[in-house]
Amino acid sequence: RALDWAGNAEGLSGQPRVRIYASAETHSSVDKAVRIAGIGQENLVKVPTDDALARLIEEDRAAGFLPAGVVACVGGTSVGGTDRLAATIAVAREAGLYTHVDAAWAGSAMICPEFRHYWTGVDGADSIVFNPHKWLGAQFDCAVQFLADPASQVHTLGLRTAYLETLDQDAPTDFNDWTVPLGRRFRALKIWFLLRAYGLEGLRARIRNHVAWAEELCDEIAGIDGLEIVTPPMLSLLTFAARDDTATERLFTAINDDGRVYLTQTRHNGRFVIRVQVGQFDCTREDVMCVAKVLRDLLQN
Repeated sequence: RALDWAGNAEGLSGQPRVRIYASAETHSSVDKAVRIAGIGQENLVKVPTDDALARLIEEDRAAGFLPAGVVACVGGTSVGGTDRLAATIAVAREAGLYTHVDAAWAGSAMICPEFRHYWTGVDGADSIVFNPHKWLGAQFDCAVQFLADPASQVHTLGLRTAYLETLDQDAPTDFNDWTVPLGRRFRALKIWFLLRAYGLEGLRARIRNHVAWAEELCDEIAGIDGLEIVTPPMLSLLTFAARDDTATERLFTAINDDGRVYLTQTRHNGRFVIRVQVGQFDCTREDVMCVAKVLRDLLQN
């Protein structure tokens, strides 16, 4: 859209260097997307704080770059990092940039009204994506995309050849114009089955339990000598660490070698930390609190 679709016909060669803006907490799929699109990794600008966004856009324009879009994050995979959507979208709109909200994991929690403050201002976004296979119980893969106006996406991806035309209809809604592949599986059926089997309130109850259990586990871990909470729960995701990276890595390896629970790692502000993500569809409180028992057992030994 920023190139007025000249890139569709002419490619990016010879065009102004397109710039995309995102926080450092944005998922690695955004990095991969700019590479595949030909925009290039160097043109994905990682914004340290949303307060810096307007300044970076202005500086890029002054340098001859072409700001094109902003990817905002709700519930980043690493530690649950979340942008202030209302402020971020306001800056993007003022600059005339497309805004996309990546809520791949945390978006499922928005079926619960009490968690929607995490994405206040989302109504101003051009597009939103979340993945029900991450936290809503759908089998992989299942992604949901919301578009304020599909015209830009259809203009970019639409390609109507003779063998794809629908005769005797004026401008039918043809979803091969909305995505990269021509064909698509019936992923919506997975969500239909979930709603039929568990109901909206049943799905909400699961998410509320996961959040409550994560907060309870956080309190337990905080009370274990030698451990500290690095990032408190963002919904059902928290991180903790031991006294230094060496001790944390040793503990992390011992946890997964033990086999009773499985945790993952990340780095936050340069520090090696252990992630706890409560989200398995049928997990119980006992499953979650087992993490604290494993930690105590390993540290005592």
